[in-house]
Amino acid sequence: MILAAAATLLGASVQSATGFGFALILSPAMLAMLEPHEAVTALLVLGFALNLLLLFGDGGEPTAVRWRAVGPMLLAALPGLGAGLLLLAVVSKPALQVAVGTAVVAAAIVQARGAPAPAGVREPTLRSACAVGLASGALTTTTTVSGPPIVLWLQSQGVGPAELRASLAASFLGLSVAGAALLAAGGVLAVEPAVVLPLLGVTVLGHLLGARAFRGLDPARFRSAVLALVLAAGVASFVAGLAGLT
Repeated sequence: MILAAAATLLGASVQSATGFGFALILSPAMLAMLEPHEAVTALLVLGFALNLLLLFGDGGEPTAVRWRAVGPMLLAALPGLGAGLLLLAVVSKPALQVAVGTAVVAAAIVQARGAPAPAGVREPTLRSACAVGLASGALTTTTTVSGPPIVLWLQSQGVGPAELRASLAASFLGLSVAGAALLAAGGVLAVEPAVVLPLLGVTVLGHLLGARAFRGLDPARFRSAVLALVLAAGVASFVAGLAGLT
């Protein structure tokens, strides 16, 4: 439980500061402590609470959400969730993790080498929103590494830190609700109150620490921190998949 609390505090702080990273940091500890379906449920509940705080809590800016981008993307993610389940029936999860990890690392490197676009200069096309939504939905039900495509897509539009943070929170809220509904429909939604309730308090504390850090980050450092997390997610997916294949 101490490991889970420490991972929750760190993950909540990182996501509150950058908009991304909670599940990446917390999921290994939760999977080590709980059964898989209990771990996934706990991550959904804690992630839902954290993203609500990001939107409406200390330093939250719900008006900064780019709904013209996030709305169509989330609608496209719904069939993506089902597509991910079908994909798992024909392709092994380790193979998917290796492929996703490779693609994420390559995309992050390309974006890191390019100059950041001026804030707010690009509107997303419907085609790109649908593609990212399908990808993030499928990744939610296959590898759980759903954040990187959304992060890279939003950054490519030239969004500022506040917009990126708020838009990611709204995106993850939508995916959490859809994922919970899918688990409930499958009869595997299992909440462990003795674990989740104490960690909710830790999540709030982590959010407060991260919100303070967010206010101290300039745009260049914010972009670097987010890209570093995307790279970490890609590498983690690749390594986990490679371990599963060997």
